[in-house]
Amino acid sequence: MRKLLNACICFIFALAAFSMSGCLGFNETYKSGKRFYNTHINRPSTFSTDDAVVLESGKRGLVQRVMNIDMELTKLEKALDALAMPPDGNDAAEFLRRFPWLSGLAMVSPDGELGASIPAAPLKNLDYAPLLQLAPKALPRDLRCSIQDTPLGPEIIIARPFLQENNLVVILAATFDFRALLPFAGTPDDLVVRSADVLLWSGNRDYASTPLAAIDWSRELKSNSDGIASGKDMAPMIWITRYIGGVPVIFASDAAKD
Repeated sequence: MRKLLNACICFIFALAAFSMSGCLGFNETYKSGKRFYNTHINRPSTFSTDDAVVLESGKRGLVQRVMNIDMELTKLEKALDALAMPPDGNDAAEFLRRFPWLSGLAMVSPDGELGASIPAAPLKNLDYAPLLQLAPKALPRDLRCSIQDTPLGPEIIIARPFLQENNLVVILAATFDFRALLPFAGTPDDLVVRSADVLLWSGNRDYASTPLAAIDWSRELKSNSDGIASGKDMAPMIWITRYIGGVPVIFASDAAKD
């Protein structure tokens, strides 16, 4: 009872401060995606004169389009992970200035209810309850993610949980529309981005007319983290995954395009 009371008190204080300004298959697939990611997109800071990486034309073009977006996402992930406690109003406002492509920040209670937020009335109606669920193999303190479609367009929620004695006290949720990251892509019209359930961006093409549309992504992502999609009378497309808070996001472009 005392632990529960302490957790409730911490949650109340966090809201008050913030409102002052307003499975094995999955594990192996994750490891495979991480290898590709660390090899081609966000390479570890080591130097070797023998470490030459040669990519095919289409894969090289896709990596170049994704790289700057990945850098922004990585900065956000590191900033969230570095927080020792939920931010107060001033810190939350500064966080949003640091990442101007974010839609907002929100405090979420341990039962998934929206508390204080910036802006005070979020434009999109989001469901925060999925943030209470851990991704397979994730630890309670790991970043979490939910990708949702709304009448105003899709939204990504990346969340930082705060715990006290292993009890969830509050979740800080950072939300953004993926389209806000498109200026960081060299040629966004050539890019297709989606999660297993939600199409985030289709570039200058009709997604239904691409070979990606025929793939059951929930099933595909259980065993693969990259590949080439092809179909009759369709240009092949190369795709890779980038995990956000344990959720795989697919990036794709034409296999023959550099």
